[in-house]
Amino acid sequence: MKKNIIIIAFLFLTLLLPCTNVNAEKLKDYKNKVAELESKKAENNRLTNDAKNKINNKRNAILNANNTIKNNEAKVEQSKSDVAASQEQIKIKTEEMKDVIGILQYTDGNSDNVYLDYLFDSSNISELMERQYIIEQIIKYTQEQLDSLDALIKRNEALQEKLNNDNVNLNNSITEYEKQVEELNKYIDSLASIGLSYDDQIKAQKGLIKMYEAAGCKDNDDINDCYYAKMGGSGSFARPLNKGKVTQAWNATHGAIDIGGNTPGTNIYAPANGTVVYVKMHSDCGGNIIYMHNKVNGEAYTTEFAHLRSVNVKNGQQVTKGQIIGTVGGDSSTWYYDSCTTGTHLHYAISYGYYFTNAKYGNEFSTFKKNSKATSVYSISGIKSQKGWTWSTR
Repeated sequence: MKKNIIIIAFLFLTLLLPCTNVNAEKLKDYKNKVAELESKKAENNRLTNDAKNKINNKRNAILNANNTIKNNEAKVEQSKSDVAASQEQIKIKTEEMKDVIGILQYTDGNSDNVYLDYLFDSSNISELMERQYIIEQIIKYTQEQLDSLDALIKRNEALQEKLNNDNVNLNNSITEYEKQVEELNKYIDSLASIGLSYDDQIKAQKGLIKMYEAAGCKDNDDINDCYYAKMGGSGSFARPLNKGKVTQAWNATHGAIDIGGNTPGTNIYAPANGTVVYVKMHSDCGGNIIYMHNKVNGEAYTTEFAHLRSVNVKNGQQVTKGQIIGTVGGDSSTWYYDSCTTGTHLHYAISYGYYFTNAKYGNEFSTFKKNSKATSVYSISGIKSQKGWTWSTR
């Protein structure tokens, strides 16, 4: 009976003890993570290069199509010129044939007609018949030339129609190629963003490894025991700004609270003791961002501060509650790189657990957002997740 009481008491005490990290992570886990990220980055680079090769092929096809269109246009112009020349030749040959036909009609009063003079200048009937035969052959030859020129005109007109139709098809192909290039460029943009995320994560993981090793952690040591257990905690969170107004409450998609009511350059304070685990500069969505690990009442948290005008801390730096870590941004001075803001505010999130993540991509960010409901709990964040709620003291 006494043994059962001891077991129950032990289990009860276990439930009361704070747990900063249920799934213990060792230093070697971070090193393995770096290798995994580098492998994913290599695959990402392969996909990027493949897409770039496809773009080059499409661009070459566009170039060839444009060159063919230009050549076809030149051929159309030459064909038009040939048609005009043939039509002029038809006029000339038709007039010549009229002259010859006039001879056969034996009309009088045309002593200037050389063909008539030629015909009746014969010395005998045989020569007359021979000369008439010659004139008939001239007429036949002229008619054949007229027929040939007419056929040439029809061929050139048919060629013009074919070339024009070919150019229509080529222009349609160019439009389709350009659409494919645009889609491939968008795909590359997404890969580039993901690739950048891998670079960020690799850099952060290596920074954490360096930070943990400097604290004396070995490959098989539990990070929580060798590092975070030694990190000075805080008894509560303070607000990150002396005053503010909630302009957007927490929701699952946003995963944070937006705080306005301050001018650009207003100081942002560390809400609790902690360690800066990553600083992201000039992110295309979030601008300048700080991620910080905090321990409050023995609980592990990760805090996020985005749309900063300036950053006063660096990766691996330990900060104390109330220390200035940056200034408020999100105003027009940052819009040239930060596309996810239209006005001055602080994007502020608190998530249960220790995370490193990029502000836009990655499974870690999904988990970070999922566990960021702490920002909607007034007792933890000191800020009500209620649009329009204000405060005037930290």
